[in-house]
Amino acid sequence: MTNQRIFYVLMLLISLVAVGQMAQTIYVPSITTMSRDLMVREGALQRLMAAYLLCYGVSQLIYGPLSDRIGRRPVILCGMGIFCVGALMALLSYSLSLIILAGAIQGTGTGVGGVMARTLPRDICDGRELRRANGLLNMGILVSPLLAPVIGGILSDWLGWRACFAFLLLLSSTVSLLVWFYLPETRPVRPANSSGSFGFCRLLGDKMFNHFLLILVGGLAGIVAFEASSGVLLKSMGISSREVSLLFILPLPGTFLGAWYVGRSARPFNGLMWRAVLSCLTAGVLMWLPAWFGVMTLWTLLLPAGLFFFGAGMLFPLATTGAMEPYTYLAGTAGALVGGIQNIGSGIVAGFSSLLPQNGQFSLGMVTFAMGMLILLCWLPLSISQSMQRQGPELI
Repeated sequence: MTNQRIFYVLMLLISLVAVGQMAQTIYVPSITTMSRDLMVREGALQRLMAAYLLCYGVSQLIYGPLSDRIGRRPVILCGMGIFCVGALMALLSYSLSLIILAGAIQGTGTGVGGVMARTLPRDICDGRELRRANGLLNMGILVSPLLAPVIGGILSDWLGWRACFAFLLLLSSTVSLLVWFYLPETRPVRPANSSGSFGFCRLLGDKMFNHFLLILVGGLAGIVAFEASSGVLLKSMGISSREVSLLFILPLPGTFLGAWYVGRSARPFNGLMWRAVLSCLTAGVLMWLPAWFGVMTLWTLLLPAGLFFFGAGMLFPLATTGAMEPYTYLAGTAGALVGGIQNIGSGIVAGFSSLLPQNGQFSLGMVTFAMGMLILLCWLPLSISQSMQRQGPELI
């Protein structure tokens, strides 16, 4: 596939993933209005996001293996069709239970985007091209979480909260049409004499795959832990809600910068991974160390967070490439495990973090440092293994 065709496929894939990411947060600015119209307390609407995320994670474990069997295009179109049904149901909902069901249906549909974000690049690229493709894809994916609340706030102010779901319905329908007309089938044809030993068990029995998977869990969990704790910590410093919302997004460009650096750099995979790992570990130390002396300021929170986000931004394309590279004919199943377990694992860490005291940055620093150590301990054996094989061609 030519570089131009690869670029077009990646742009379609970014649009596909953006649907799911915008669905997760576009309605957040209008929660107060939604709760009043549906006659429920604002906290009850957290169930909408919970239902969405649960179905989003679980559905990936279905879409991945299915796409390995019947192809990428039919699975994507099926998932987007399910999402359109959920968006229409949310648009017409007049009760909490119905809109929660709609959120679950939307999450079930957009799970296909989470899988294909890891599967399609493996279908059309390999080696350093795969690393660059994953870097470009991660940069594009990071834009929609920043835009979604802004778009949702404007639509809610002008047309009411239902306009958010009308926008999602229009967006998903447009993306579905683009996929129908312009996305080629990318699933590689499996050789007739290839082994039939395909599935989750084979992947989970591969130590290299598991190590890269845990690295991805550690990177995402560190980001989620900061997002879950930073609002409480910043508010405890006497910062207003408006200022908190602005400070909350300050570290996010670090993730974008990390993905950009990976996509542009010609350095070997091993060297880039060490930079990413050490960035996350150093950020953990810098986040935790001030807490031992009872110090918490904007700088001790945001600077280590920015460094961790930068390291994670490098890790996401690198470790995804490392996990997916060996599995040409099992890319869908591998993508499902990478996406599903990464989200589930980071959710467990975030849940644990929420149970810890939030009266200083000690708990956040401890979790960030622990994730940095997890990333280091998982990368060390992989690095040693790759160093021993340097006499052969670099596979990644």
